[in-house]
Amino acid sequence: MGTPFSAVLTLMVTAGVINIIMGIYVFMNRSKQAMARTFIAMCFLSAIYIFGSALELSAGTLKEVKFWITVEYFGMPFIPPVSLMLIMYFLGMERLLKWQMRYLMYLMPFITLILVMTNDLHHFYYRSVELQLGEGIHKVELNAGPWYIIQGGYTFGCMIGGVALLLIYWNRMRSSYRLQHITMMVGLLLPIAGDFLYLGNLTPEGIDPIPVIMAVTAALYMWGLVSKGMLNVAPVARDTLFESMNDAVLVLDRNNRLVDFNPAAAAILPELTTSALGQAIEPLLALHTDLAMPDLDSEAGGDMPHIYDEVKWTVGTQSYYYQIRSSFIRKKRGPETSKLIVMIDITERVRLQEQLRVLAYHDGLTGIFNRLHFIHLSEALLHQSAERDEPLALLLFDIDHFKQINDAYGHDVGDRALLHVVDICRQLLRPEDVFGRYGGEEFVVAMPGLSLGEAEAAAQRIRSEIAAQAMAAASSEHPLSVTASFGIAMTGAGCKEAGGGINQLLKAADNALYEAKNSGRNTVRSAHIEPGEKALLR
Repeated sequence: MGTPFSAVLTLMVTAGVINIIMGIYVFMNRSKQAMARTFIAMCFLSAIYIFGSALELSAGTLKEVKFWITVEYFGMPFIPPVSLMLIMYFLGMERLLKWQMRYLMYLMPFITLILVMTNDLHHFYYRSVELQLGEGIHKVELNAGPWYIIQGGYTFGCMIGGVALLLIYWNRMRSSYRLQHITMMVGLLLPIAGDFLYLGNLTPEGIDPIPVIMAVTAALYMWGLVSKGMLNVAPVARDTLFESMNDAVLVLDRNNRLVDFNPAAAAILPELTTSALGQAIEPLLALHTDLAMPDLDSEAGGDMPHIYDEVKWTVGTQSYYYQIRSSFIRKKRGPETSKLIVMIDITERVRLQEQLRVLAYHDGLTGIFNRLHFIHLSEALLHQSAERDEPLALLLFDIDHFKQINDAYGHDVGDRALLHVVDICRQLLRPEDVFGRYGGEEFVVAMPGLSLGEAEAAAQRIRSEIAAQAMAAASSEHPLSVTASFGIAMTGAGCKEAGGGINQLLKAADNALYEAKNSGRNTVRSAHIEPGEKALLR
């Protein structure tokens, strides 16, 4: 049969087990935690205190009670300073925790432990320890000595100091870290409240409530540790720099779970909210890019950042480009603690490069291929046609009396005339035809796979359409009629080589164009090239 205090003992044991589990979890994953050693110490010190308290309550003799009280003090007096250190880590104040400060914070608990162990010699900590027999459980009467008051003041000083630091930093804390902040706050306030009740003799049967309260605080810490990555970063220490950075920054643990992010990251990842903390980052990235999360391995060059340039990123209907750098965050002379993803907006650079690329291959006014790139593409077409034993037609044409248009109406109207002709040609040419501006008012088209008759018919259609579609001139009430003259050069089927290549075709087409102009303009003339023969005009 259970005693009336069975539930209390069960809660105490549960709290101890949770603390041990948390300590083991962080120890096994200590390379992933920035405050690992401090948190591990707090967990195991708490477990010692809790199990000692449970065994004290179940002790049957005064000797056993004193023994388990001594065991408790191997944990209890060290918990407040360790909790304060943990909060200082959380708030980014670890620079203050130099080894001298640590030793000073541990000095008082160590003295307390020695005094408790030797209390029967001096009664400086407890004036007396008495065991009162009762039903189901024994009640221990502890009469405090001078050092008990001093240790109690130190304990409250550490706990209240931690609360004060959390309150001071409350407004500096980003909203995404408020849940962790509150967890730390509750983890301090509950034991403080329990201590006041215990010292005021307001607890049932005078039982110390702190080990029972630790069942609640341990559960809170476990939740914050597992689901919210509470120990991965110190958020306040980097706020000024981190928050003001123009580049998007994501902080991940080594399992690619989100630990932190700055406002710039939230701007390009609208799905980033407080609830995303502790979640895998891959599903969020997949909404905006095809880039897979790099698998960093410090043993395989993980110290070197992984850089991905010109990563396309979409937000709604808008497209952007980012340079993404992925690297480890490493503690000084220590293991990797987390991953840092920095996204640098290079959209303008990519767009400028694209514009330069277009200008390198295209005519700046009309947007069709420039002369150099046309020759490069048509050389490839010529080689391909020879390999496939197919003909290739080359159309060279220019606008008739173009100089007169410029002189009479101005160069702006001349430019419009060029665009007018290009627009008509684009409507009539096939997708496989290569269209370029040869120079000035002169244009060239490479038409693979067409016979001479088909090429002449295509040229006639373009010529007729240009002549039929007059364009409006700003300085004239009458539409401006534009015509063009065409020269065609042709390689024959069965031609494996084309003499001088595309330059021979261009020369033959130019001769045919010259003949078209001498024939009255607005007409088509053609030349046919066979291997080893001169171009024949017709």
